[in-house]
Amino acid sequence: QSYILLALNICRGAQIIYNRNVFIKNPRLIILTHFLIYILPALNITIQIFGNWTILLHTAGESCDIIYSSLTVEIFNLFIIYLIPVALNLTVIAFCIRHVSSIKGIHSQQIINLRHKHKKSLLIRTIIFYSIWLALWSPNVLAFQFINVNTEPGIYISLLNYIEIKTDPIFITVLDVRLFQSWKIIWRKIERCRRRAVVPALPAASEQTY
Repeated sequence: QSYILLALNICRGAQIIYNRNVFIKNPRLIILTHFLIYILPALNITIQIFGNWTILLHTAGESCDIIYSSLTVEIFNLFIIYLIPVALNLTVIAFCIRHVSSIKGIHSQQIINLRHKHKKSLLIRTIIFYSIWLALWSPNVLAFQFINVNTEPGIYISLLNYIEIKTDPIFITVLDVRLFQSWKIIWRKIERCRRRAVVPALPAASEQTY
């Protein structure tokens, strides 16, 4: 999730700073990035299991759990899963806000006011989104490095993660309106296809008798 959000923020940054719509101009890069986001974490945990750095536990009637062989592996995973993507996300956001707030070479007071308004809106949405996202997502990532998922604290932390997954689409559409617009277009196409499917066929012309 953190790297998907990082990819989304980089695309937004390209749109804001360089006025480049990556979704349209680089669709193959988007597909490749999504492919790597899903494959690399699975490859990481697979290598750790085969290298005996990580032990996969499975007890009948309980969820699977992972135990790390050393503190070094736990710290490595925290850096890869949490610290690096969060730091990169904040860096990209800082560049976007800096660009939006820049008034260098601008003399029109109207444009300056619009930039300040855009900066304020972007800052408020970003703070709200990341505060909620980190509050719901961080406990799951941090605690599961050290506790059993089948314990009572693990179950409650899992509930927070499920809430975060359910609310992700809502907050992401607030963060980037283009996704909401794309979903509206897709929904309209689905509705049109459904209407075509239920249109009754015209009755065949009755045969004439002579």
